[in-house]
Amino acid sequence: MRGVLLILYFTCISISALSAPRPKGETISGRVAAYSTTPACLNGNGYWSMVIRVKRSNLGPEFIRVDFSLPCDKFPEWVSAKPPIQKFRLYRHKDCDAVLEGSMDEEPKQKLAMPIWKYPPGTEHDVLPFGQVVPCYRSADLPLAPVV
Repeated sequence: MRGVLLILYFTCISISALSAPRPKGETISGRVAAYSTTPACLNGNGYWSMVIRVKRSNLGPEFIRVDFSLPCDKFPEWVSAKPPIQKFRLYRHKDCDAVLEGSMDEEPKQKLAMPIWKYPPGTEHDVLPFGQVVPCYRSADLPLAPVV
């Protein structure tokens, strides 16, 4: 009897875990405007963020930040070539929305402030929304690897 109850219990847990709501994915069109990466590899992965200028016909420029990871020896194509307008499969993560900072040291009078963001070729003149809250997403195609 106890074995049957345990089997029923684990079956119910499994079913509820499988039916739990998953983050809703969405496809967003845009172009990579800037990127940032960690200088070190952690567990074989490099951790990146990119700012995407979203392509929407009825609104002015809109930017989002996307966090993702790649194996340490891999780089996105747009690091060395002008990024095309493309479709990104993303999951919204409101818990990581944050003010977009321009440098490691935000004191404007500091001449040694280290820039956080790098610009892919052809996007150097894009004006990023520094000082504004930017929505945060995660990539469905380039998932963020856990840091162990």
